[in-house]
Amino acid sequence: MSSPRSPRDRHNRPSFTLIELLVVIAIIAILIGLLLPAVQKVREAAARMACSNNLAQIGKGVHNYESAYGRVPTAWQQGDGTANKPYGALHFFILPFIEQDNVYKAAGNNSWNMSNVKIKTYNCPSDSSSYSTVPEGGANYAFNYVVFGGSGGWGVVRNPGGINAAMPDGTSNTVIFAERYKSCRPSWGGHTEPLWATNPWSGNPADPWRVPAFGFTSASNSPYGYPNHNGGLSGYYPDMGWTSQSGYPAPNAAFQTAPNASNCSWFVLQTPHSTMQTLLGDASVRGVTPSISVQTWTIACFPDDGQVLPGNW
Repeated sequence: MSSPRSPRDRHNRPSFTLIELLVVIAIIAILIGLLLPAVQKVREAAARMACSNNLAQIGKGVHNYESAYGRVPTAWQQGDGTANKPYGALHFFILPFIEQDNVYKAAGNNSWNMSNVKIKTYNCPSDSSSYSTVPEGGANYAFNYVVFGGSGGWGVVRNPGGINAAMPDGTSNTVIFAERYKSCRPSWGGHTEPLWATNPWSGNPADPWRVPAFGFTSASNSPYGYPNHNGGLSGYYPDMGWTSQSGYPAPNAAFQTAPNASNCSWFVLQTPHSTMQTLLGDASVRGVTPSISVQTWTIACFPDDGQVLPGNW
């Protein structure tokens, strides 16, 4: 029968060798490497869900605005600085309907007065880009000008009518909002910096590149013969998809998914996710894969082309 170990024996047990310690560290590093992609996927899924929730809230805001005024909010309004006719664009007008009435009132009938106020509902957590002058004033969700602007051009006040009148092709078949980077500055030149508080008549910048919208140029440049809605403003906003563009690196796609802000194309919309999060006219949210054709995307964005959405939608 062996005698029990003395306290000295227990304290004299050999410690880890350097090789054993390195092996343990290597195993931990491998485990972290295996877990990191899963953590990133979870984080991306959470961010994408946050964007979906933001778009759903915007959709409710549009519908509640329509219930209150009998029409969907207009793309922008010239205004006269009074409570009955303030200066602003669509994002400003729906503030009271997305629980931001205090910001709307504080603007004093001119949206630009709140230009550097961050509206959480208008920001995607996956997009870190910003406009340096008013870094908190960016907006990641762009409205479809063809729906809310009708056939009027820059500087023309539009009253697009009620929900159904604005989308004759059906509310569940029409994209009314989609994602866009807060700052797209490609290395080959040009930039867009959509701001929720900008407007075309008052404030600085009163610049079409900075209104969070999309959908001007397809109307005139599209090969599919859709109605001309752009009012002579070809090139001011991201398109519904480019297949070619002389002198510029066209993306040949409906939109871009997860491009770098310094390597994106302002000819189309951009999403920081693997799918484009969109808001439809019935206030539902839909993720659209980048494999969608330019033609299908354009049909989904036009509210009155009379065409049936293809099966790949």
